[in-house]
Amino acid sequence: MIPETINENTLNKLVSKMHEKNRKACLLMYYAGLRVSEVCKLKRRDIDLKSGTIFISRSKNLKNRYVLIDDKLIPHLLELMKGKKDDDVLIKTKPALLWFNIKYQSKKYGIRVHPHTLRHSYATNLLNDGFPITDVKELLGHSDVSTTQVYLHTSLTHIKDRWNTLKGGKKP
Repeated sequence: MIPETINENTLNKLVSKMHEKNRKACLLMYYAGLRVSEVCKLKRRDIDLKSGTIFISRSKNLKNRYVLIDDKLIPHLLELMKGKKDDDVLIKTKPALLWFNIKYQSKKYGIRVHPHTLRHSYATNLLNDGFPITDVKELLGHSDVSTTQVYLHTSLTHIKDRWNTLKGGKKP
C-alpha cells in the first residue's frame, strides 16, 4: 500500500486552528518525521540546537536515533523549550488525544490526514529532495531498508512528474 502524503499548504490548513501544543506536535511530525508517541515523550534535553539534532530515546523496538532539525522548527522548539528544565516534557499530551485532535481537524477541513501521514510526508519529501534511501532509513529509525522502500513509490511519482516537465512530456 502506498502511503498517503500531504504538502506544506495542506499542513498549514490542518494546523491553522489547532491549539498551540497540537500545532507544534504536528510540525514535529511533518518536519522531523516523529511518531505520535515520540512527540509525547520528547524532553528538553533531547533538543540540541547547536548540533541541529533531536535525540529520540527508546522509540519503536526500543531503538535510539537522531533526527535533524529543519530550520522551520527552530522558532517552535525555542518556544517549547522556554522555561523548561532538562527532564521536562516539551508537549504535555497523551498520544490518543493528539491522534484524535489530528483526525478531528482533518475531518473538519475535509482533508484525509492521520498522524502517520505527517511522518510519511517527511520521508517522501526527503526522497524527493534527493536524500539517499539509506539516510532516510536512519532518520526514520527503520531496522531494514525494505521498510523505507515503501516511500519510493510516492517519490517515483514525483520524479516522473519532474521528468515529464523537463522533457516536455517525452518518456524515456
